[in-house]
Amino acid sequence: MKLSDILGDIEYEVVWGDIEVPIDCISYHSDKMKQDSLFVCVEGSKHDGHDYIAQAVMKGSRAIIVEKKVALEFIPKGCTVVQVNNTRKLLPFIASRFYDNPSESFNLVGVTGTNGKTSVTHMISFILSYADRHVGSIGTLGDQMNQEVIDTTRTTPTTPEAFDLQQVFGHMRDRGVTDVVMEVSSMGLELHRVDSCDFTVGIFTNLSPEHLDDHVTFERYKEAKLKLFSLAPHSVINADDAHAEDFIQASKGDCQTYGIDNLDADWVAKDVSVQVNGVTFTLVGHDVHTEVTIPIPGRFTVYNALAAISTCLSLDVPLQTILDALKEIKGPDGRLQTIQSPEGYTIMVDYAHTPDALDNVLSNLKPYTAGKLILVFGCGGDRDEAKRPRMGEIASKWCDHIILTSDNPRKEEPMSIIKDIEKGIGMIKEYDIIEDREKAIQYAMKNAEKEDIILIAGKGNETYQIVGEEKLPFSDVQVVKENL
Repeated sequence: MKLSDILGDIEYEVVWGDIEVPIDCISYHSDKMKQDSLFVCVEGSKHDGHDYIAQAVMKGSRAIIVEKKVALEFIPKGCTVVQVNNTRKLLPFIASRFYDNPSESFNLVGVTGTNGKTSVTHMISFILSYADRHVGSIGTLGDQMNQEVIDTTRTTPTTPEAFDLQQVFGHMRDRGVTDVVMEVSSMGLELHRVDSCDFTVGIFTNLSPEHLDDHVTFERYKEAKLKLFSLAPHSVINADDAHAEDFIQASKGDCQTYGIDNLDADWVAKDVSVQVNGVTFTLVGHDVHTEVTIPIPGRFTVYNALAAISTCLSLDVPLQTILDALKEIKGPDGRLQTIQSPEGYTIMVDYAHTPDALDNVLSNLKPYTAGKLILVFGCGGDRDEAKRPRMGEIASKWCDHIILTSDNPRKEEPMSIIKDIEKGIGMIKEYDIIEDREKAIQYAMKNAEKEDIILIAGKGNETYQIVGEEKLPFSDVQVVKENL
């Protein structure tokens, strides 16, 4: 493809070379540069692509797109330099053109919100697969086709960078995928990663303060989330959330709401029953009045199911097929993943790492914990410090015993983070501090008794612990299995 075809009708200035130069691939990372490639200089939080132009040229780049003035004396003949106003905004546009607009070839469902994105994505993907659709999914559990992980390029944990995203879309389209369900993070929206995506449905799960280290204010965080609903012609909104009206107003097309408490929602769950082995409820809406059974515990499972049901109905999946699928579904790895011990206590591993998520899971576990509810958790370093004492307060509200430990301390001292959490724990609450996460889990298991529930929160399916700038191998689930 020629550079002129990739750029299309956007505004740009050719500052050096020939716009008709042929391009074989695109990269925004100099390490991925190949011969006859286009290098897009994107300024990130840690590195600026403009500083890597020399490496790109040495590796055979045929064209470079910049947003800053660059020295041309080191640009060889045969290499074109094009300047635009904003390379980050440009990247999704040219990536989509390069792969021939792949998201136009399938239904694309985007899920955003503070909590529940992974579980809702997993649930919808499972239902669609059960209905014999060819399904792709993208999110924190990796990129998958028909529930099998595929090998793709990733530099971000939830929503891939724009070029990587369009590349995996192209891969999925070429293999006959009919539906793609993806988690859409606030930073993915803020940094234009999902611009040029042809969304079919946008889903809003809930909103609470999070990622304020990135967005600074809650209002800016919300504004980032709202962007998804200007991109999708069909919206599915949690009517029970305090900010639901903002998302309804932001929706540009058809909008369906769901809830438990808001009886005016389009889809309502009534007679909700939460047990240790799952949930049941009556689904009411659009002349439907039917029983729903899901073998995943927690009130949040009801919300996830309502979002999934509404979405799958909009994608023409028969209601009975949806109900049959939900009876057989299992939770995603690291989301209330349950392991039974021979001694009769239960271990649950969950990704809950925000105040709302921790409160949700603990409040759901407490009513059916016959023994003690034991919590092992920490807070991430170099992240919002304000949530630490709040999470300590939530832990002391619900738990019989708390073990504070490390969770991706990054460049902070683990004990400093733990002391912040301690501020929220009541003086009469029993808790221990074991900085080493593996030893903390071992201690909880050693001291648990029959009918106790141990919740290990914060990391879920993560297989690493970030200390400094290193990613060290670590898995909560693996530690549990080894110590059983």
